[in-house]
Amino acid sequence: MENPFAKIPNLTSEALEKLHIYSNLLREKNAMVNLLSRKDMDDVEYRHVAFCASINAFFTPSKGAKIADVGTGGGLPGIVLAILYPQAKIVMFDGVGKKINMINQMLDVLNLPNAKALHSRVEEQKDVFDYAVGRSVCALPMFFGFVKRRVGRGKKGNLANGVIYFKGGEIEEELVRKGISPSSELDLRAFFEDVRFEGKRIVHFPTESVSRL
Repeated sequence: MENPFAKIPNLTSEALEKLHIYSNLLREKNAMVNLLSRKDMDDVEYRHVAFCASINAFFTPSKGAKIADVGTGGGLPGIVLAILYPQAKIVMFDGVGKKINMINQMLDVLNLPNAKALHSRVEEQKDVFDYAVGRSVCALPMFFGFVKRRVGRGKKGNLANGVIYFKGGEIEEELVRKGISPSSELDLRAFFEDVRFEGKRIVHFPTESVSRL
C-alpha cells in the first residue's frame, strides 16, 4: 500500500512522520517482546497503526483532556493517541511489565512528553480520567467494570466523557438488556472502504451509560 494513512483526516506532517516511526519501532520491539501477532508485522502500518488513527475522524479531545488506554499491549491505541493529540494527556495501562518497558522506550524515541505507560491496572488508580479507550481488550461489560469508577462526567472534547472502544461484532446482550447503546459510532469497514474491517467500529458510551451497568 502506497500510503497506509491516506484515509486519516487532518494529519499534520509531524504526526504522519511519527506514525511511520512508531510502525518501524513496533517491528523492532516485536522481535524482542511479543507486542502483536508476528503475522501482522508486514502490514502493521495499515492494519494496526492506521486502524487506530481512524479515531481522528471520530474524536477530538480538548486541551488538557486526560485519556486512559486500558490494556494497551504494544501502545495501541495509546501511542497513536499521543501522536494525534499533543493537547491531551495519555496514560497507558497494561499488566505485562515487559510491554510497558517497550512502550516507554518508544515514547522516548518518539518524544511524546504528553504520554506515559504504567505497569498497573486502571482500577487501582486514584486519578479520574475524562475518557477510557480500549481496543478489543475484553467484552464491553467487563471493560465498563474496570473503568467506571475512573471516568468522570463532563465533556472534554467533541464527545461527552466516557468510554471510546474499538469494537468487533455486536454489542453484548448484557448491555442490550439494560438499554445501553453507543451514543455514536464509526463504521471502520465503510471508513476504510475495506472488507477486511467488516464488523469493526469505534463506539462511544458516555459516563452515565458506563455507570448504569
